[in-house]
Amino acid sequence: MSEPAAESIYLQKPAKVLVIDDHESARALLKRRLSIYGYEVFAAEDEARAMVVLSKVMTDVIFLNMFINGESSYDFLKQLKENDAHKNIPIIMISSDSDVELIVRCIEAGAEDYLVKPLNQTLLRARLSNCVARKEAYDKEVAYLAKIEQGQKQIVAQEKMASIGVLVSSISQELKNPLNFVINFAEVSAEVCNEIDSKLEVDKEKVDVGVYDYLSQNLKKFQSNVQKITEYGRNADQIIRFMLTQSNSTSGGRHPAVINKIITQTINMLLSSYKKNGVTNLPRIETNFDNSITPLPVSTPEISKMIYNILDNAIYSVLHKYNDVANAEVMVITENAPSTIVIKIIDNGSGIKEDIKQKIFEPFFTTKPEGTGPGLGLSTANEVAASHNGSITANSTLGEFAEFVITLSKTVQPEAGGEAGGEAGGEAGGESGEGSPASS
Repeated sequence: MSEPAAESIYLQKPAKVLVIDDHESARALLKRRLSIYGYEVFAAEDEARAMVVLSKVMTDVIFLNMFINGESSYDFLKQLKENDAHKNIPIIMISSDSDVELIVRCIEAGAEDYLVKPLNQTLLRARLSNCVARKEAYDKEVAYLAKIEQGQKQIVAQEKMASIGVLVSSISQELKNPLNFVINFAEVSAEVCNEIDSKLEVDKEKVDVGVYDYLSQNLKKFQSNVQKITEYGRNADQIIRFMLTQSNSTSGGRHPAVINKIITQTINMLLSSYKKNGVTNLPRIETNFDNSITPLPVSTPEISKMIYNILDNAIYSVLHKYNDVANAEVMVITENAPSTIVIKIIDNGSGIKEDIKQKIFEPFFTTKPEGTGPGLGLSTANEVAASHNGSITANSTLGEFAEFVITLSKTVQPEAGGEAGGEAGGEAGGESGEGSPASS
């Protein structure tokens, strides 16, 4: 039987086929023929080698010889079909034994098909094509269900965030007013303590030694308590401000803006926020911008908020790893891809533990100490990317580095209404500069 030219029958995306046969010549012949048909073929001489291949290759179809090294492959067939990782891979049994009872047993055990040697090439191609189609349909269904599940999770998260936004907006003023009184009275009390301390030192000789020691010791305790009240009050105020900023869903409209410019403004704003809060020993943030990037219709405040939150985490990570910031590295890279703009934020800080990589974009998840933020930074950044037809992925090696890759689609359409957001402005990073820099 003549074979069609290989170049005319290659599949657009070659399916991966595994041939399991202990006869080298039989393996080589089937492998060569399937390769001509356009499939990517792998071969194994026994069950052990087959499991190694299956652990490394996303296999679409398996050809399994009915007898390997004189032993029946029936048990191996059942083993594969009972394995969650391989049970949905179609298996075509190959044998010179055409016993009907054996064929039925294999089909009942989960085999997709049973071909009798010598193999009819037309039948071989038809059965294989059918198996590939079924596997492709199954994979699409799995991907579709996963997408639905992910969509449902996003909807739940968005609804949760919307509810939180309403809740925060409704109670923020009620919380801020008494909180401002707490902070103000704590500051006044601190001033009074300082005045008493000064007066006590001036009149030290006029006061009984025992009384002086008692007053001095208790005054120090009182000053310490007042300092803690002020500190925790400011932290609480910072969290309220941060949550108000992050839960604010008003984007201000989308208008053409230069991503590189937004990033530069956001870096300056972030560093200024740290310095305003007394943190001056900061790492240098290097930039490597692709200047071929043209203006993209985006919400400038939202994009700046996204960059701000991720960079804030990067700085937090390197500051907690290095005593000498000269060893710290934080870099922002932009790339102009054919249909997307890619932003990479990389730091050589503490990295991300493997077991929490899937959780870092969840609302309220944080690994930072209590009081440093409510854990909304990365979840908000992820929502901003998604709202711009983009995504964020995290790559990391614990103790070495963390890399966040932001991909924004160039097909993002401007939203109606709102003002042009040419400058990053204070609303982009939020009012997080008021207390300690915001963190997630």
